[in-house]
Amino acid sequence: MPEFDAVQAKVLRAAVEQFRAAVEDELSAPIRAALRDFRPAAVDELCEELAIVGQQLALGDPPLVVHEIHARLLKSVVARQRRAVASEVDAPRQRTGHRDAIRFLNKELRVLDSIVAAPWYTEVRPARVPRLTDYLSVRFAEQAVGAGAELQPRVYDEKFHILEAPTLFVDDLACYRRRCRLRRVPICVAFIDIDDFKGFNSKYGETRVDRDVLPAFMELLEASTFGHGHAYRFGGDEYLVLLPNMQRDWATHFIKRFQSQLRELTLPGIDSVPTISAGICPVGPDCILTDREVQARANTAKNYAKAQGKDNVAVYDGELFRDDDLTLG
Repeated sequence: MPEFDAVQAKVLRAAVEQFRAAVEDELSAPIRAALRDFRPAAVDELCEELAIVGQQLALGDPPLVVHEIHARLLKSVVARQRRAVASEVDAPRQRTGHRDAIRFLNKELRVLDSIVAAPWYTEVRPARVPRLTDYLSVRFAEQAVGAGAELQPRVYDEKFHILEAPTLFVDDLACYRRRCRLRRVPICVAFIDIDDFKGFNSKYGETRVDRDVLPAFMELLEASTFGHGHAYRFGGDEYLVLLPNMQRDWATHFIKRFQSQLRELTLPGIDSVPTISAGICPVGPDCILTDREVQARANTAKNYAKAQGKDNVAVYDGELFRDDDLTLG
């Protein structure tokens, strides 16, 4: 059964209360507004179980024990709270480089990360918490989600005008996470890097690479992604691909297919085609990562792929997104 020290229990009690508030605000209230004050029994049952978990986290001396029958729900609570806290401290952390300040900002996040690292967390599946689409059609559920459920107008990379602008990525990911969470389907994010790009520039010159290599590369990436997701240009040799409703294995196959297409690309006057290394970060409905952390983990996976040699794809196994969880796909 999950056991917690006093500090962990205090953080979890707050997390349980915030989860209950979210259930009321994000689930019960929209349903009641749409269905003439109907309140699902499943919502009351969920709130009752949350109350029991909160009581177990407050009774007795440490270690405080939560019964194993509540472990799945507690996992959902922890995942949501970890995302929320990491998002809250992201902006303040960017304002300072002071070690004590950063340590202060990260103190609650460290506690949550210690809970996520405990064996029980990976041994259980998250609970299937009621969602809007259990009671409302997708159209009305997305309307209830409100702001952030629609993509912003498209803006394209200002240099080539082929792929989408990098400034769209985080907001797009946030939007798709909301929409995919309603459907309980995953997302994958792939960070792509052209292998030995400096060598291409040295051999052919930046002008020829910009004229004869990159446009063809990006047009192929755009065509490959079209109808499946979005591709963004982050620099001359770095690109992000957002793939909604894409399982981990599907995303790996998707990137490998692009690698195969790239090998067949014809570039006039260029005697070799570029290869890519890519890192994939799968994002499930209960993923513990914030949107910016997803981007960072995909970048880390890409670096791992490059370190293993060219033309590789790396992907995370499991749900903790540790460096040790990276494997070649």
